[in-house]
Amino acid sequence: MPVLLVATCLLAAWAQATVPHAEGDVVATALLDAGRAPRRALRLAQRPGWGQGMVLSVSPEVETVLGVGTGRELRTEYGPEVSVPLYAEWQAGAGRGQARYLVRVGRPEVRAVDDEGMEPAWRLAEELGAVSGRDGAVVLSDRGTPVQAWLRLGPGASAALSTLVRAALSSDWLVTPRFPEAPVGAGGRWVVARAQEGGLAVVTYELVELDGARGRVRFLLQTQGAGGSPTPRAEGELRFDLSRPFPERLEVLYTSRAELGARGSRRLEVVRRTRVTLESSSPLAPAHPEMIAAPWLSEGAQVRAP
Repeated sequence: MPVLLVATCLLAAWAQATVPHAEGDVVATALLDAGRAPRRALRLAQRPGWGQGMVLSVSPEVETVLGVGTGRELRTEYGPEVSVPLYAEWQAGAGRGQARYLVRVGRPEVRAVDDEGMEPAWRLAEELGAVSGRDGAVVLSDRGTPVQAWLRLGPGASAALSTLVRAALSSDWLVTPRFPEAPVGAGGRWVVARAQEGGLAVVTYELVELDGARGRVRFLLQTQGAGGSPTPRAEGELRFDLSRPFPERLEVLYTSRAELGARGSRRLEVVRRTRVTLESSSPLAPAHPEMIAAPWLSEGAQVRAP
């Protein structure tokens, strides 16, 4: 599988499912259903001394369908699977119910799913070396809204990697959901609409269960251009603990479809899917050697979320 195809799959799927996170970008937030009693206002406990290890995994695939009917050709190519260890810890209060968290990136691991993917996996691992051992920061509000985010990349980072990191820093899924103002219980549903170039990105949340400070949320992201109908871009599930700013577990599937050269029976359809998971692990010491091993030590460039 060509490296360009891998990069395209990763970047296109992730970027399409990413929405701006600045407070001013929110067009509207609406509570659709408060859910069942007991209800409570969902707010993060921004507590000093918190620290947590995590593993972020990305698995892409590209499906191509040529032709229509029983004689059509179907092919699926799988890109390298990427796992990135992360460590996050409370760093400082940032005022107005906000807190700053240090984020440290460990050494990414890249695994080819077959012999054909060995070379792309090796080249992708080399490319991802620019994030290994790097530090950044995320500022969160007590409602789970990212306010600022940045990560300093190592020297030699490509434009494609910078774009991917920027998309990840902008993602709503890497932190707890944007919680509603009003108290909610199990079965509660709310939507958050954000402005994006040429239209809107609308995220629908459903609180599936709530037990004390812990809960589970399902979500669906749809984008809508001017005058167009909503198009699903991502769906998934997230388990949260209000004593942690990052999910206990996240699984989201990004999907994009494109029809190329539609001409009778020669129709070509390309479907890109990227599955992303974020799993919390046991707390790690900030200076854990396996988490911060880095092949590059110079400062490099800083990438910020838009």
